Amino acid sequence: MKFSIIGVLNTGARQGKLTNISRLPGVVLETPLLLFYTKGGSIPHITREVLDLLTKENLGIQITLPSTIQCFEGAKSFGKGIAEFVGLKEMLTYCSVQDSAINTPEGYNSKEQISVWSNTGRVAVNADKYMDIIETFQPDFYQALSNGDTHSDSSKKKTQKVMDSSDKLLDKCLERHQSSLALKSISIFGNIEGGYDVDLRKLSAQVVSSKPVDGFIINGLHNNGPDVEKLNLKKVAPLLEAVMKHLPEDKPRIIHGCWRPEHVLKMVDMGIDIFDSSLVYITTERKSAFIFQYFEVPVEESRTESFDECSILEINLEDKSYKEDFRPILEDCTCLSCRKHSRAYIHHLIMNKELLASTLLMLHNLHHYMLFFNSIRTAASKGKKISISY
Repeated sequence: MKFSIIGVLNTGARQGKLTNISRLPGVVLETPLLLFYTKGGSIPHITREVLDLLTKENLGIQITLPSTIQCFEGAKSFGKGIAEFVGLKEMLTYCSVQDSAINTPEGYNSKEQISVWSNTGRVAVNADKYMDIIETFQPDFYQALSNGDTHSDSSKKKTQKVMDSSDKLLDKCLERHQSSLALKSISIFGNIEGGYDVDLRKLSAQVVSSKPVDGFIINGLHNNGPDVEKLNLKKVAPLLEAVMKHLPEDKPRIIHGCWRPEHVLKMVDMGIDIFDSSLVYITTERKSAFIFQYFEVPVEESRTESFDECSILEINLEDKSYKEDFRPILEDCTCLSCRKHSRAYIHHLIMNKELLASTLLMLHNLHHYMLFFNSIRTAASKGKKISISY
């Protein structure tokens, strides 16, 4: 897989593309890229047929180890990789160690083993077992096994231990990766650790970028799950800025988590290329629908430098105030949910615990978030950027 930079705004935002994907010849995906979050290899609440109604674009999906580790034996017997195993063989496939949408319990990792939490409980995974899974799953690119068990309150001692552990795991993964014929055309991404310590972040970036990895994951900022939305970007931004100075320009950078849309815009400005859609899933699970508006502006007029937060990103359709609201979720939205149904109807479905409620919410939220990323890329191609209405 090859990453090429098409252009860079003076804010630092990068417009790029992923090409030369061995499994998907001719497919080109532009960055900043949104990877569809999956559980067990499926986009939650949406069947394959419904997904086809949503979009015909080339897409990427995030396969999380906690939700697919139980697929290992079945996928191994199948023998054609995880993408075809789950019926999404035409999609760019990325495997991550943890589940971005679910809180990862703290304190269960050791120097050589990482704990992942499947629906049957904790599973300890070492580098050899992880690489067995990757060889079987055959993703287009994957996250090297890493610890990443740090957050804003982690001590420097623990942060150093996590970083050292992740470096050793990366070396083991690289050794196996380079000797494996099955992984010859697959890309491995290294993890930048260091918690909330700027000096450790710089050191991690220098060490990992010196190794033969194909891209980078900014790891160890949180323990996943809904709490990521509450993180203070003022604390995260200096860490990202310090790291980016030590990473090569010609390799893509990923960040996991359900970051708020205005935080995504700021991170794009700081040089992040790939995000996941866990925010879409989390928003849907709380029975909410995106309504935030955005528009193109000249670079110098953007408000993302101020770290302002948008006050109204979504509405909760479980609220009884929508019982007789016969408007679509969002005026002028062209998604199936907004074209065919009303807020009142979805409220009715929620109150009666109908599965269709989550499907309609997921359709709208995913459609809205996809268009948000499309707009970011389109604006960048014009030398502009996106600003969210406040």
